[in-house]
Amino acid sequence: MSGQTVVYGNIIDEKRRSEIRDRFAKNADALTWYSDLTLFDTSGDPMTVFVDLDNPLYADADFLLSVATAGEKVKIIGKAKSPSLDDAMRVAKLGVAEILTEDQCLDRLHALLKEVEEAPIRAKSSASRFNTQALIGCSPQINEIRKTIKLLEDVDFPSALILGDTGTGKSLISKILHNAGVRADHNLVEVNCSAIPDELFESELFGHVRGAFTDAKSDKAGLFEYAENGTLFLDEVGNLSASAQAKLLKILEDKKLRKVGTVDEKDINVRVVAATNLDLERAIQQGTFRSDLFYRLNLLTIKIPPLQERPEDIPELIDYYLGFYATNYGKPGLAITDEAITTMQQFDWPGNVRQLCNVIERAVLLTKGSSIGIEDISIALRTGRVTAADRRQITVDFPAQGISLDEIEQTIVKQILNMCDWNKSETARLLRISRPRLRRIIDSAGLEQNRRQP
Repeated sequence: MSGQTVVYGNIIDEKRRSEIRDRFAKNADALTWYSDLTLFDTSGDPMTVFVDLDNPLYADADFLLSVATAGEKVKIIGKAKSPSLDDAMRVAKLGVAEILTEDQCLDRLHALLKEVEEAPIRAKSSASRFNTQALIGCSPQINEIRKTIKLLEDVDFPSALILGDTGTGKSLISKILHNAGVRADHNLVEVNCSAIPDELFESELFGHVRGAFTDAKSDKAGLFEYAENGTLFLDEVGNLSASAQAKLLKILEDKKLRKVGTVDEKDINVRVVAATNLDLERAIQQGTFRSDLFYRLNLLTIKIPPLQERPEDIPELIDYYLGFYATNYGKPGLAITDEAITTMQQFDWPGNVRQLCNVIERAVLLTKGSSIGIEDISIALRTGRVTAADRRQITVDFPAQGISLDEIEQTIVKQILNMCDWNKSETARLLRISRPRLRRIIDSAGLEQNRRQP
C-alpha cells in the first residue's frame, strides 16, 4: 500500500474525485485510489486511509483489520451516509478512527492535499536558510570558509571538526555543512556535550533497552539513531570525559551501534561534526583529550576566527541583525548611524558574533527614535545580554526530528531560570510549580551544569 494517503471505494463523487486526483498527481506517491480489494497490499507505510463503509466489500471485518494492521501509524477514516450506532461501534473495534460524510471526506482530503503541497516548500525554505549565503561577511577568512563549504557540497565526508571561540558561529557552520550537502534530506541532530551528565552519555547517544538500568522503563532510541543517514553535531566535544571519549571513538571507528543493556549491534551511517572552543592539541598534551579521537574527528577542519580579527565583517552583520530584529519587534525602517557602526568596528567583541547580535537586539528594543546612535549602542553594551524578561517571550526551537514535551519543558524552565538569574523561588512562582518539582526538572535535564549558557 504505497503513498501517504490511500482511498478505498467511492468516498466522493466522480467529478470531485478527478479534481483531487489531478492535484495529488503533482506529488508522486501522495495518493493512491483503489476500487478493487484485490489490489490491497500491506507493504509500505500509509498514514491516512479512507474507506467507503457504504460498500460491503470495504466494510468487511477481515478487510478493515488488515488495513488497521498495515502500519504502526495508520489512521482509518470511514465514509458513511447514515451509520447506525451498532455499525459505528463495530467498525470502531476494527480500527476505524472516525466516520465522516462525503462532504467531510472532501474537506479532509483538501486539508491533506494542502499539507502535501506545502511540504516541499517548507523543506526548501528550511534548507535555503542555511546555505553558504547564511555565512555573513566579506573578510578573506569568511570567504575561505565559504569556498571550503562549497567544495564539500557533493562530498559525503564522514566527519569534520569546527574550531573557534565561543560565539563565533560554530553551530551555524554545522547547519550549513548539513543543509548544503548530500545529507540534507535527513536529520541534523545537535548535542551539547556539556549538558549531558557522564552517566547518561551512553543512553542519550546510543539509546537503551527496557530494564537496562533502574529508570529504563521502556526502550529508547539514541541520538545516533535519530541522525541515521544524516548529521550528528557534537558541540563542546572538548568537554567530554575520558570515558565518553572512548565510547564515542569506538562507534566512530566500528560504525556499529549497541544500545545500553544489549549485546546486539547494528550498522550505523552517521556523519559526525564536532565543535569546540578549546585548543585540542594542547588538551592532548595535557592528557585531557584523546589523540586518536582528535585524528578521527580532524578529517576536515574549519577554523572560525574571532570577530575582532575581521572588523570588515561587522557592517554586514549589523545590517543583517538590524533588519531581522527591527522586523521582529515591529520597528520596520529603523536605521543605524555611520558613527555607531564605526564605534562597533572599534570594539573588541570578546563574545564575538553572539555578543554583537545581542547588542543589536537590545538597541532595537531600547531605541525610541528612528535610528540607533552611538549612545544607544553604548547603553546596549553596558546592559549585557538580552533575556527572556526583555523580550517578554519564550522561544523553543523545533528541530526536524521533532521534540518531546519533556524537552520543551526543560527549555522553558531553563529560560525562566536565566531570566530570574537562577533565583529558584522566583522561577517556581512564575512557573506556578513547587520548588521540589523545579529541582527534579533541573536535575533530570542537567541544567545546573549548563547554567551559564544562554
